[in-house]
Order: sequence, then structure tokens, then C-alpha cells
Amino acid sequence: MKNIAIRSYLVNGAMSVINHVDKREPRTKKEKWLKQLLERKSKKCAAVALANKTVRTAFALLTQGTEYKAEPIAA
Repeated sequence: MKNIAIRSYLVNGAMSVINHVDKREPRTKKEKWLKQLLERKSKKCAAVALANKTVRTAFALLTQGTEYKAEPIAA
């Protein structure tokens, strides 16, 4: 698979997350970050940023051998 295809899949997945999170209140710190980003930037730009953040998170998890734990927003 080429890098262009992978990049496209990541951005499309991020757009799906954005459309879902945009309609409700954020539950995690990453969703809160995304909502704040959407106030400043377009959905497409936010999708690219989220895809980038996802790849960086996945790389860190793979290299450190840890599991992902979403940080909920304190009530």
C-alpha cells in the first residue's frame, strides 16, 4: 500500500471522528482539544491535524510497548 492511500484513510477516518465529536460534548482531553481546534480551523484542516496526532500516538504506543488510555475530562 502506498503512503498516499494510508494518508487518505487516516484523514477520512479523522473526518468521521470530527463529524461525530462535533455534535456532542467532549468526553476526553483529546476530544476537548479537537473541539477547540474546530473553533479556530476548518474541518479539513482539523482532520489532517487529528490524523497526524493519531499517527504520532500509534508510533509512541508501538515503540514504547504500552496501551492507549484515553484521559477523561475531570467532572
